[in-house]
Amino acid sequence: MRRPLRLGLIGTGLAATSLYLPAFKELKGKVQVVACANRTRAKAEAFARLAKIPTVVGSAEELILLPEVEAVLISLPIDLQPTFVLQALRANKPVLSEKPVAPSVSVGKKLLRAASKFGAPWMIGENFAFFDHLHQVVRWVAAGRLGEVRLVHVTQITNMDRKNPYFKTKWRENPAHVGGFVSDGGVHVANVVRRCFGMPTEVRGFTASFDPKLPPIDTAIASMRFESGALGSWTSCYSARYDGPYLRIYGSRANLEVTWDKAVLTDATGKQTVCVSKRNSFSLEFEHFAEVVLRGKVPAVTPEDALLDLQFVDGLCRGKRAS
Repeated sequence: MRRPLRLGLIGTGLAATSLYLPAFKELKGKVQVVACANRTRAKAEAFARLAKIPTVVGSAEELILLPEVEAVLISLPIDLQPTFVLQALRANKPVLSEKPVAPSVSVGKKLLRAASKFGAPWMIGENFAFFDHLHQVVRWVAAGRLGEVRLVHVTQITNMDRKNPYFKTKWRENPAHVGGFVSDGGVHVANVVRRCFGMPTEVRGFTASFDPKLPPIDTAIASMRFESGALGSWTSCYSARYDGPYLRIYGSRANLEVTWDKAVLTDATGKQTVCVSKRNSFSLEFEHFAEVVLRGKVPAVTPEDALLDLQFVDGLCRGKRAS
């Protein structure tokens, strides 16, 4: 009989309550959160009551050393995560850390070099990468279902105002990571675009800060060229409103539209093939991480993958191809 992964959670903020908790409940018997920690102990205690976590400790360092914790989930401000990623790996504890992988490409490269000295697995929580419909998108493109791909259009527009709970997240008010919300959300889409077409060989773009409450920028627009010859456009804006597909791919034989939970392939006759993701992406992510730790499965999003996704978005934020 398979036992659950005994997980320690570092960081019990908004993401833990609104995103992780439903997944933990769904994965009862597969993932067991045995301890949690937060800089504000009262927040950790409140989350422990909600999630029925038996142990609360006062620091990340203390949690990492608990013998009952066999792997850690790190959900901290991005600039704080590298220190604890390395502490956990040094203690031979597998790590699942939130995205982006690091606050900048240069820090990410240094972090990966340091982490390579340790043997425990490390996975990055780019949860979109676990959606069934996005796996299908990659398969359709690889199988040539669209024919020769001509155009790739990303439209990632969200009105990040005071009604959005993430607007009030302290570390996002003065982000220490590149691009602020543009990279925070952009790495998800960069991952699927990169998996389909590789890194852009050329990027030319502009950025803007329309809303001073969303530093350092809230908008990035870029034109892209891929090695295949396909051209693309990327529009990220966190100070406007939009409701529609965030990814459109146009080919010689078929077109593809992707929303948050669905992919629709439309061929030249108008026939549609639809793939819908029915499961919570965080449930899929945590379930996969349990397989990585307990069964030796290869992480679906390695630190190397996540660094490429950050490089992709860094190029958009700088208006040119990232190196």
